[in-house]
Amino acid sequence: MTPAVSPEDPARLTEMGRRYRLWSPGEEPTLVSHGAENTTFAVGDYIVRCSADLEAVNREVELLNILAQATSVPTPTPELHESELGIFAYRRLRGTPLIHRRQRDSKKIQRALIDALSGFRQSLPASRLPADRYPNEEWHEDAVQTYRSVQSHLNIDQVRLVRAFLDEPPPHTRSVALAQHNDLGAEHILVDDQGEVTGIIDWTDAALTDPARDIGSIYRDIGPEAAVCVGEALSGPLTEDEVRRIRFHARCRWLEDVAFGIRDPLTRKPYLDNAWITFDHTFGDAS
Repeated sequence: MTPAVSPEDPARLTEMGRRYRLWSPGEEPTLVSHGAENTTFAVGDYIVRCSADLEAVNREVELLNILAQATSVPTPTPELHESELGIFAYRRLRGTPLIHRRQRDSKKIQRALIDALSGFRQSLPASRLPADRYPNEEWHEDAVQTYRSVQSHLNIDQVRLVRAFLDEPPPHTRSVALAQHNDLGAEHILVDDQGEVTGIIDWTDAALTDPARDIGSIYRDIGPEAAVCVGEALSGPLTEDEVRRIRFHARCRWLEDVAFGIRDPLTRKPYLDNAWITFDHTFGDAS
């Protein structure tokens, strides 16, 4: 792998932007995030992603270019791609992440998600996506460990319901694998002031995996009715087993977000706020 641009090397991005005529010389890159796999900068109206995993970057750029033609829902469109450096840039989409909004127009969001996810499934060759085969048994084990780390932040009723969920065996892992966004949380759905979806972002984790992953995130952040509506629009009537798997992934991801928020409660407060307002419908029917 060729090293990606590091947070200490914004000059290269400044020069690159000038060469592609995306931003003016006076607009300097600002570091947004720096993780083990990706570094993200903001420059003017653009978001710049850098990664040492060249294959993953090339795959994501291909995916985003296909999505631009496959759905009417805005998605990031690469305007700069340096394949040998693991860098691409796209114009920032308008709108506010749904995670910041308490009022969520379920019908409008459902329509947009059906449009985007059906276009994604139908247009991208399956061979171009990696397979994510993480089994439900390991999801369950992770959830048990995560619960132990967040238990002290839950009230008595929340503890009771989460424990009831974790005491149940996980649903079996499906062999069926379809193209999934694979991280379809409210933080990656952008909306305007009228609640219309203005974009779906961060397709980095897209993979072939159980469709309960994406629908589970919808269940957690939008609600069970929205999840069933989107799931049935994409795949037809849902069986009791499929609903159970969707609920399972919604609850595992709820615990993940609480743990994520607790690790940095000041900058990640929206994740905790979202967790508290979505708890009742995510765990409410646990026995």
